[in-house]
Amino acid sequence: MKNINTISRLLRYLLPYKWKLILLIFISIVGVFFTVAKPLPVKVIIDNVLLKKDLPEFISGFLQLNNIGQSESDLLNYSLFFMLIIIIGGIVLNYISFLFVTKIGIGLVYDLSLDLYKKFQVLSMKFYSKNQTGDLLQRFNGDIFVVYLLVAQIVLPIISSLLILIGMFYVMALIDLTLAIVAISVVPLLVYVLFIVNKPMNDTTVEQYTKQGELSAFVQQALVSMRVIQTFVREKFMLEKLDFLISGFKKAYLKAVTIGEGYNQSVALITGIASVVLVAIGAYKGLDGKVSPGDLYVFLGYITAIYGPVTSLSTAAGATITIAARASRIYEILDSKEEVFEKENPFELSEESCLIEFENVDFGYNRFKDDENHVLKAINFKAFPGKVTAIIGTTGAGKTSLISLLGRFYDPWAGEIRINGVDISNFSLNSLRSNISMVLQDPILFPVSIAENIRFGNPEATTDQVIKAAQLSEAHGFIMKLPKGYDTMVGEAGLSLSGGEKQRLSLARTFVMDNPIVVLDEPTSSVDAITEGRIFKRLKEYYFNKTVIIISHRLSTIKNADQILVLNDGLISELGSHDQLIKLNGLYFNLYTQQNIN
Repeated sequence: MKNINTISRLLRYLLPYKWKLILLIFISIVGVFFTVAKPLPVKVIIDNVLLKKDLPEFISGFLQLNNIGQSESDLLNYSLFFMLIIIIGGIVLNYISFLFVTKIGIGLVYDLSLDLYKKFQVLSMKFYSKNQTGDLLQRFNGDIFVVYLLVAQIVLPIISSLLILIGMFYVMALIDLTLAIVAISVVPLLVYVLFIVNKPMNDTTVEQYTKQGELSAFVQQALVSMRVIQTFVREKFMLEKLDFLISGFKKAYLKAVTIGEGYNQSVALITGIASVVLVAIGAYKGLDGKVSPGDLYVFLGYITAIYGPVTSLSTAAGATITIAARASRIYEILDSKEEVFEKENPFELSEESCLIEFENVDFGYNRFKDDENHVLKAINFKAFPGKVTAIIGTTGAGKTSLISLLGRFYDPWAGEIRINGVDISNFSLNSLRSNISMVLQDPILFPVSIAENIRFGNPEATTDQVIKAAQLSEAHGFIMKLPKGYDTMVGEAGLSLSGGEKQRLSLARTFVMDNPIVVLDEPTSSVDAITEGRIFKRLKEYYFNKTVIIISHRLSTIKNADQILVLNDGLISELGSHDQLIKLNGLYFNLYTQQNIN
């Protein structure tokens, strides 16, 4: 039942292609005529040319009505001509059908991939923290093609096979109804075999593609982390991990293939035995003179051909299980509720200055009934326009979690976050995030030019604006030393640049956006102290009228902030200016003193 529901959901993607699908079905119907008619010219040659039997009355009447000769030579020529037409027509129709299937299938893949990627963009960071990137890529690059297979291996084969069976059964029934019934009676046996293997095939297919996703995730992570692997000489360890994952995938793959091939061979056995029985019965009837040699040729030709569509139907049924299992991996994502939802008719945030308020905010990543696992508890503070709010704390205190809530990458469990008095859940996500310039703790660059990376946050930025942003972040100097300056291509994940260079480009990307809210999460952790000092000196003019929040372990970076928020175990333990916190002789004083000693 689950498989049927999954396939029915995939079938909805066919609705925009209904007219192309109807045309494809029409082509299949015409193709059935050519398939069913294939042995008929030979029947005429055997019965009416070689054995000189009289033509059936409806054929003879048609030829007389159209003044067509009925001599043996005429009949031979016409039969050979129609044999050629049937062969060529069948090939042409098969090619046209292939083109239609491909066009419809690729269109379906395009539609489903867009839906899947749109879903990726609205899923919260919690979803990505629980799912491996490589496995998600496997679903997007591999499993997405199930919608193509839906047409190529299920819809078209079922339609054409059923039409061919009906056509062949009709012609065979005209020859001998008993034999026609015997020929078709094999179908219930095949359905029974499919019923037996349905669950094992589904389970092993899911396991196979899950293992394949885990393997892809590992390889993807290993390639990105190759510098670390080589630095720590962990090649052997990683190879052992890879061997373990490949072994798991191999076992799952062999299990799935063994069951699938067992099903295929069971189909071959049933159809093979039935073929022998039918040939025997048909041959004995031929010896008794109950069928003519030409009829027997048609019958034997159909016996040989009839199990093609029967096998095709069985294969389509098996493919349904595989496709449904793979499609379920797609729908796990499409059905995921781990989104940050917008309200209906949300407000648009379009302010030149923004007052940010956190009121009694609680948050955590994994909420359980008995242990709520808070990361942040009862957070209360305000960040004012034209002022700098700094956040410090020990590792794991909840600093990055706090600013993630501001951009609604997560929603708080309790409390409110407001901008200019309005709960941020009332704003559209696009307008909210479009007003926040954010430098992430781990700078991410794309394999495009330096200029395009800086312009990523503001595609309309002019060259002068890009250069000014680079100057603000102290990136202009090293950029001009690159082979092509701002047109230099960045390697994948920025691997061609140092950590400090990547951070400065990430800063430049933020500055070129020129938004009213600026969030800097460890913006200069990989930059030397002298360069850091120059960056923050340049930023004073940029900070004007902006609400700035800075996270940093370097207290020299944030000592001049207007207010400093000290997080400890998810709570705000201290709040004030540098001088005020020093006088408290608390956690901030201890951290500051320790850094000065170091």
